[in-house]
Parts: sequence; C-alpha cells; structure tokens
Amino acid sequence: MPEQSNDALIGVTIDGRYLIESRIARGGMAKVYLATDLRLERKVAVKVMHDHLVNDEEYAAKFIREARQTAGLAHPNIVSVFDQGHEGEILYLVMELLPGITLRELLNDYGQLNPEQALDIATAILQALSVAHREGILHRDVKPENVMLVNDGRIKLGDFGLARPVTSATETGGSLLGTVAYIAPELLTRSQADNRSDLYSVGVMLYEMLTGTQPFVGENPMQVAMQHAKSPMPLASNVVDSVTPEFDAVIQKATSKQPQNRHGDARAFLDDLRAASISRRTTAAQDTAAQTTVLPASFKNPPVSENDSLRTAVLGTIQETSRATDNTVNLANSTGSPRTSRKLRVPRAALIVALVTIVALIGGAGWWFSQGPGAVVAPFSVEGMSEAEARAAITDAGLILVDPNIVSFDNDVEAGLALGTEPSLDDFLPRGSEVQLVISDGPFPVIIPAFEGVSLNDYRSMLTELGLVVAEVIEEFSEDASVNSMIGLSATGGDQLEPGATVRFGDSVTLLSSAGPFPDVVGESADDATSALEAAGLKVLPVAVLEFSSTVDEGRVISVKSVDTVIRRGDSVTLIVSKGPDLVAVPSTSGLTIAQAKTALERAGFLVTVSTTIPEEFWDDSFAKAKETVPAATREVPRGSKVTVYGIF
Repeated sequence: MPEQSNDALIGVTIDGRYLIESRIARGGMAKVYLATDLRLERKVAVKVMHDHLVNDEEYAAKFIREARQTAGLAHPNIVSVFDQGHEGEILYLVMELLPGITLRELLNDYGQLNPEQALDIATAILQALSVAHREGILHRDVKPENVMLVNDGRIKLGDFGLARPVTSATETGGSLLGTVAYIAPELLTRSQADNRSDLYSVGVMLYEMLTGTQPFVGENPMQVAMQHAKSPMPLASNVVDSVTPEFDAVIQKATSKQPQNRHGDARAFLDDLRAASISRRTTAAQDTAAQTTVLPASFKNPPVSENDSLRTAVLGTIQETSRATDNTVNLANSTGSPRTSRKLRVPRAALIVALVTIVALIGGAGWWFSQGPGAVVAPFSVEGMSEAEARAAITDAGLILVDPNIVSFDNDVEAGLALGTEPSLDDFLPRGSEVQLVISDGPFPVIIPAFEGVSLNDYRSMLTELGLVVAEVIEEFSEDASVNSMIGLSATGGDQLEPGATVRFGDSVTLLSSAGPFPDVVGESADDATSALEAAGLKVLPVAVLEFSSTVDEGRVISVKSVDTVIRRGDSVTLIVSKGPDLVAVPSTSGLTIAQAKTALERAGFLVTVSTTIPEEFWDDSFAKAKETVPAATREVPRGSKVTVYGIF
C-alpha cells in the first residue's frame, strides 16, 4: 500500500503534469510516489531524487542515466520508463505503475520456491538481461529487490539506477557498486565487470530461490564478499533434495569464479536452464516407473558418471542370469496355495554359458569404470602445493592441464602456491577431463578508506573489518584535529598511506591520531610547565637549557624543544628557561670620533643612533668628536638596546 505521510510533495503537481498523490516507497537515492499523469489520465509511479542529492553531479548523472538507458529498453520483462525531467530542485523520472510484490517479499513470505517457479522467474530476468546486454548495458544490481512480480502474472526487472554502458562499466575504481550478497568475484579481485557479472548474480538468485537461503552469509558485508571471491559455490542439492544435479550444474557454471567459465550470454544461460528443467521432468517420470533394484556388493558405491546406463544394463543381466541358474522353482495354484513342489533341471551347458556371461560382463564393467571411457578420478586436493607439484599430481591422476593458469587472490595460501583447479577437484571427474590450475596471487587487495573526521576507535574497527592489522597507534599533537581523531596512517615499512591506496588483506598499518593541541607553557614557571607537559603524556628531561631573553622573565619558560620536528605523545622534551635579558655595559666613547664611537657601540651589540649637526661625511675626521652617550658609558643595559651618541666639533 502507498505509504501515508505528511511529505511536502504530496498534493504537488510536478512540471504541470504529474499530480503526486501518495508515497509508495523510499530508498537510499530516491523516493517513489503514486501519481496521476494529468495529460494522459493514467496512474504512474514517479521517482524523485532526495533533495540533498540533487546538486551532487555524480548522483544526478546516475539518476538521469537510469531514465535514458531504461527508456530505450523496450521489453515485456523490463519496467518501462515514460518520462524524465528537472523542475527547480526536483529531479524525477516517470515509470509504469506495477501493482504487486518484489521477489524479495515473495521469498520472505514463502522461503524456497519449487523448480518450476524458479525457472519462470529466472527466465524473465534472463530475457530482460539479454535485451539490455545486446544494447551494451549492464544492470550491475541484479537482486530480488529489483524483480517485480506484478499482480497480473508479469515478471519485470527494474531499477537500472546502477546500470552503466559496457564501455564505461568495465572499471569500477575504488568503489564496488551493487549488493554484496550477489556480487561477482571479478568486481572484488579485479574491479572489472561485463555481462557475465550480471549472470553471476542471477546464478546466486537461482540458488536462493531453490533453497530459500543465500549461498554465502557473514557477520558483515566484507565477510560475504570474501566468500564470493574465494569460497566454492555450495550445491543447492545439499540443501534441498528435490534439486537435481542438472540444476546444480547450471548454477555452478553461472557462478564460476572465472567469468570465462560462465555462460557466454543470457541466452546460453536460459538454454541450459530449460534443458535442466526438461531433464528433471524426464528423470522424475522414469523414477516413478522404475522398480527398486538391489545392487551386488561389488557395485555398492560406484561414482556417478555418464555411463550409468551401461552399469544398469550389466546389473540387469546379472540378476536375470542369477535367476535362470536357480535350479528350483516353486509352483503355486491360482489361489496362491501350494499344490506341488518339484525341481526343474537346467542343462549343465546352459549353466556354464550363463556363468561365463556373468564373468565377462563383470570384467567388462570393471574395465569400463577403471580404465575405459567410464573411468573417473576420485576427489583430491592440490591446495598449498607448489605449481610443479600440483601439475604433476593432476597429470598423474589422468587429468589434462589447460594453460594458462588462473590467478586468484587468497588470504590463506601464499602467493605462487596452488589453490585448486577449475573445475574443482572436490567431486568425481571423468578421466581425461580438462582442468585449469588456480594459483594464489596472495591476499586480497584492500582499499584504504577515508579517515578525515573519523574517530580513532571507529577507524580501527573499520580497518579490522577490512582484514588489516593495526600494529601501532601514534598520537601526534595537532592544532587542527580534535583529540582521538584520525590524522593519518602509514604502512609497515613507514610509507604514508593516503585514502584510496591499495594494500593487502592481513597487512599491518600504523595509525596516527590527534593528541590535541600542544600544551602552551610559554611564560610558565619550570615546575608548572613540567606538570602540564607530563599530564599531556610527555617526558620532561630534568636538566633545562638556560637562555637570555628580553621578552620572558628570568626563570620562566621560553619554549619546549624536542629531538624530532613533530612532537608526539611519549616523546622526551627539554625546557628552555629564561635567564632574563643579556646585559651589556655601554662602552666609553671618550676621545673617539663619531664614526669610531658608532662602530664600537655596534660591535657591543647595540642599535646606534647619532645626534649631531656635523655632516656624516666628516664623522671620521678628528674634529668630529663623540661627546657622550645615552645611556651613559659603563651602564649595563640589555644587549640590542638603543644607544644614542652625541657628536660635537
């Protein structure tokens, strides 16, 4: 039902055409309203961008791109976009109104779906994606929340708000768009996407529809993303017995870690899915008609292979022959009561022929399943082996290695060692199957998040969730940042790290946080300054340095000195304490010329001013005598003081 609220837009007519009646939903980027198109007299859905995002060029571009791209995708399984506009602070698009529920709501209400229901929904999604991909558009956010189940039975894929043209969507930069529960591994490991990334999301949704659960769950999004990147996709048949191996195979192919091993396009995915459904119905019909057969001990646990039909034929012949060699048959009358019992003798030659046939068939079956076309390779692991060791183990097992190797990030296996193969060796494989060796490229890359304005504790938690180790926290005094807020970080080797830089999962980093402003102790007594500095976490050396100061009184602190340019909590510092001004006696100028007197005073460290009527060019002549100074000679005054010398003839 439309959401009732006192929203300011309700009752407003946008662009003179769309009368907003009520709010239907609210998302992270926009709100959706029920409206009437006054020009065409029909009900529509109007999506309006949030006010605070209208002036954000990036978000506005995404919003407009959704309208333009989706409007060009005319297909029964894609939500239609009718119009888009920008009026004042309102940026909006107009879509068809679809009464119904989302696939997410259906799954929340009913849990798992049966294969036929899942096939219907997946078919609609794949048909919609086929059209979008053909136009060069990726959806990039395929998830149950964006699949609409209309009341009239139609199934539509909508919200192409994260869609981007293929040419510009192959690089995602530092951020990963899309919902993490359905995200393709290549978006995490290589920050790249193509149409097979959308197919991966459909494969995950198909698993969820059939089982009622998502394949990967975790305590936080990073844990889920890591599983998508490195953990094998679970088999739906291990959760729900009714899921056939054919459906498992389709899901496994669609969700392969390597895009090149997935379906080439949505149409190929859909063809495989329909074939699996037909196979399932055929198998179900055969199972209903089949009789229960007890297998001989030698065939208790044979591996499943494409040669099951041969094995069944062999077993059937054995059972028929065994019955034929029984030399006693009980005869009963029509009512089932015993009437007579007599033995029917089978000729010895027939018995010998039957036994030879049994031996030959058993021997042939043994060859078929051990050395012949029915031979399979039992599961084994190459994880942790060197590349050479893994290659030898794979070829010795009778499998064919296909180059090049697949390189994948892994947090547990050292770079250069084997992770496994594609397809996996966790299940039986026919001898002679082709596999690619998967080699570890070391831990997953981690992008350093922004830290400006973030508290130390919050940022530490953020890095821990990303899989980084905080080795040390350094507190640096800062005039610009509040106490315990982040001001920087560096790698283990000491190199400074900026937001957006890439490190590896498990790497150690050093955090730099603010200790607040440096204590202002200038003019304080040495004791008071020491107390203030120690309270701020600094170590004050016991011996102060004494210096003259004409501005700071004797015994008061002039400054604080450290070995390092930047002072951090825990550093050792030295107090610079004033000895008072540097006093110098004014030298006598008696008998000196004006020029000689001026030079003598300047050498003593004074600022000299001459007061005389004698022109300066004659100051060095013998008649230009220095009479007296102010302050007077022999008086002690601070070095650098102003002294006036008086000159006479």
